[in-house]
Amino acid sequence: MKSKISKCFLLVMSICFFIKTNAQDLKIGNNYFFTEDQISINEDSIKVDGKALKGENIQIKSGHQIRILDIKDKKVYFKYLNFRESKEFKKNKESNPTEEGKYTPFQALYNTNEVTEKTKIFSMPKDDFEKFTKVLYNRFRGFKYGGYTVPIRLRKNDDSFEFNSNISLGANVIARFGLKKKEHMYIDLSLGISITKVDLNSDNSLLGTQGTDFADIETLSPTAFTYTFGVLFNLAENVNLGAYLGWDRLQSSDNKTQWIYNRKPWLGIGLNISAGKADNSTASSSQADND
Repeated sequence: MKSKISKCFLLVMSICFFIKTNAQDLKIGNNYFFTEDQISINEDSIKVDGKALKGENIQIKSGHQIRILDIKDKKVYFKYLNFRESKEFKKNKESNPTEEGKYTPFQALYNTNEVTEKTKIFSMPKDDFEKFTKVLYNRFRGFKYGGYTVPIRLRKNDDSFEFNSNISLGANVIARFGLKKKEHMYIDLSLGISITKVDLNSDNSLLGTQGTDFADIETLSPTAFTYTFGVLFNLAENVNLGAYLGWDRLQSSDNKTQWIYNRKPWLGIGLNISAGKADNSTASSSQADND
């Protein structure tokens, strides 16, 4: 029995290891960047309009950014994102508008053939491409939607202070911004609306006050309409920290309780739970010479 359990455990661990180390999913149209330097591309792999170019000294440089154009026959066809012109180069080109010096050295080497003025299309074995590249993400990752919880809310009104754990039922819209070369390092900005059960007692309302309609009521949990603005910092795949600013608004029928935190801002620390996958592919079309 123990032997069977051990074999099952090893099988599960092997599957998990395989999933964790599986090669990246390459997609046509997505941008990538090289992770290693000084890796030569074979001459036969350098193509412009399908024709091999001989004798060009092409070197892969770490950090250079590319876009996949096609994947077929176990090869990846790609182009380099356009290298931007420096201020000095632009100034010289304006003062000497000749055919010579039309492209920067990087543009001439990686972007455009100076003779045909065609975009240079490179190819590389798919296995090598997966080994030497990583996905290049958008700084703006797109919009998402989802629910959220704010376990701790800090409330203050003049000399009164309290914290509680009201649970909200609602939705928020999230705009995500992240680092281009780090998938799991990003910031989420969110706006949300929800319905919240708030806690009223004799310390924060008229509950228990003689001469009122609430003299015999010690606690009450009416429903409030909640607005929130939040910032969530994702520092790693499973590590995030969020802060929220919100306002709870009681219904008109509950205003007579004179809840002291009604429509007053609160600060929350919480966990964001999102649904829907943001668009992480990049639309950038240029790169600096020293990227």
